[in-house]
Amino acid sequence: MSGTLVSVVIPAFNAAGTLDATLSSARGQSHTELEILVVDDGSTDGTASIVEAHARQDGRVSLITQANGGVARARNNGMAHASGAFIAPLDADDLWHPDKTRLQLAALAAAGDRAALAYGWFRRVDEQGRVLPVSPYPTLSGRVLHRHIDWNFISNGSTPLIRADVARAIGYEPALHDAGNQGCEDYLIQMRIAADYDFALVPGFVTGYRRTPGAMSSGVARMLRSHLQAYGLLRGYVRQDSARTLIDRRCAMLSVELALHLLRRKVVGDGMAALCQAVRHDSGAALTALG
Repeated sequence: MSGTLVSVVIPAFNAAGTLDATLSSARGQSHTELEILVVDDGSTDGTASIVEAHARQDGRVSLITQANGGVARARNNGMAHASGAFIAPLDADDLWHPDKTRLQLAALAAAGDRAALAYGWFRRVDEQGRVLPVSPYPTLSGRVLHRHIDWNFISNGSTPLIRADVARAIGYEPALHDAGNQGCEDYLIQMRIAADYDFALVPGFVTGYRRTPGAMSSGVARMLRSHLQAYGLLRGYVRQDSARTLIDRRCAMLSVELALHLLRRKVVGDGMAALCQAVRHDSGAALTALG
């Protein structure tokens, strides 16, 4: 797909420690027809200065600023400014293989009109950029909704390449941030895409997923609640009864996990409420999860 414009959308909040490397990896793509849109989500550090320095070196880089509103609003804002046929979301602390975009465009072209998202594999990297062991390498493609509900096989927001018309029509969900449950915005939009479109696979490691002590995914209770809210929202969108049944089972199991996490920390009221919620979702799955 030479000549196809891809819009890279990078939400950034106080990302001065990692953004330079992230922008360099985006600018270094072998598919050069890019616009790189960094949405500064109300940062109070040097995030904007780093973007401006890259923009002086590379005209494809642009800075968009907004009041702090969370990652979903930042991604949606970036997409509203985007001109490309495809959206490539990239977190401000992650890295890309130089051929990521080129390989994913080719995979989407080969998959046909029903495909709206291409993904590949990722490697975890630490604060020093060292590659960590044990990263998943799923081989799923085509219709993947049920498997994606059961297992978040993409596992991060920086790996997909998404058709822009589909990404804009669905959008990222700010309700998670507004409820204090930020974390599963990427997973939710991926599942919503999977409800109606095919996925294409690039069978190779294309993303470096940085794990830091302050990373969004580090709070156990918040991430469990984020999953539960995302599944609840997804349940209102999907039409297949089998998908809804699977969502109920996953919510029951996650509610038990949340309950046990809270009870171990002696947050008894919230823990018992989570157990009751698990039974309401799927009593059989809840009992199985309790062992």
